[in-house]
Amino acid sequence: MARYFFDVIDGQVLTDVEGADFASPAQARAEAIATAGEMLRDAGLRSWDGSEWRMLVRDEDSRTVLSLRFSAE
Repeated sequence: MARYFFDVIDGQVLTDVEGADFASPAQARAEAIATAGEMLRDAGLRSWDGSEWRMLVRDEDSRTVLSLRFSAE
């Protein structure tokens, strides 16, 4: 198992200090996509102002292994 961290950048940086363990990078990627979808759903119309936000997934060595970008107008 490896630990992955999910940081969110939306005008401010929300650094994940706990992380979560996954058996593979593919599982961490699936979790990032599911979590981002939940965040978009929960934001509702607030996320439709054209502003961009990102989710960065880092490994235990702080290397970015995935970057997701979102913007809606």
